[in-house]
Amino acid sequence: MEKYRVALYAIIATAIWGMSFPITKEGVENISPVLFAFLRYLIATLFFILLCLSYGNIGKIDIKKFSFLGLISVTLPTVLQNIGIRYTDAYITGFLQSTGPIYTVILAYIFLNEKINVYKIAGIVIAFIGVYFMINPQEGNFFGNMLILSSAICYSIGGIIAKDLLNRGHNPLQIITFSSIFGTAFLIPLTTAEIFAKESFINYESMKYILFLAFFTTFLAYLLWYKAMEKMEVSKLSFFTYLIPLFSLLSAHMIFREEIEITTLIAGFIAVIGVAIAQKA
Repeated sequence: MEKYRVALYAIIATAIWGMSFPITKEGVENISPVLFAFLRYLIATLFFILLCLSYGNIGKIDIKKFSFLGLISVTLPTVLQNIGIRYTDAYITGFLQSTGPIYTVILAYIFLNEKINVYKIAGIVIAFIGVYFMINPQEGNFFGNMLILSSAICYSIGGIIAKDLLNRGHNPLQIITFSSIFGTAFLIPLTTAEIFAKESFINYESMKYILFLAFFTTFLAYLLWYKAMEKMEVSKLSFFTYLIPLFSLLSAHMIFREEIEITTLIAGFIAVIGVAIAQKA
């Protein structure tokens, strides 16, 4: 019975993450992408701090490493995604973000000396073929797609840093809490600059999207994911991440009536297949 509950945690988390892309696209329509990111992480960070305090998981941290993690896994990818999603479709964003493990495989080979074999190379090639056709200017906006792709790469670099911190004895809750704190801190000067330039304003219509992303996507989904991680092998758990593009596709089409390009859809699934091959080899 417990294994079904753990699987349910993972499915709910991936469903929330999949829904986050069309919700983000709706949310940034009437508010600055930077301010949107700041308010989302400001609220989520408060939840993480309260939870961290309740478990007594503050501890000592390496400020330089955690600040860099916050910059590369929160500030940059969130801003890049929020800007990019204005110019491209939400379901394309879901597929492009799902290619993150490919860059992690490459970076782990370069920086962590992890082995790479012919199956991983084949998976990388297949994934990049799918990515190429997804970012094609004929299938969405090339500029927006490249920003989303850059966001996915940033998340992958952040994953390498987080893995190093885990190996050094930091627990997952501590890592996500302090990366959120520093990531939010780096968003402050960007948001302030926008306010002075009169390019930033609060739209109360967007607040419902910000609250959803802050609580459900950034806070609750990660808690469910880490809860599942405690009871399930990471290799098995990672299979659930392949559901994210599917939930993104369904929510974008069913809730927000986003039109689906067949060629892009095929390219997206090709990329996911490549990711699966490379990650499981």
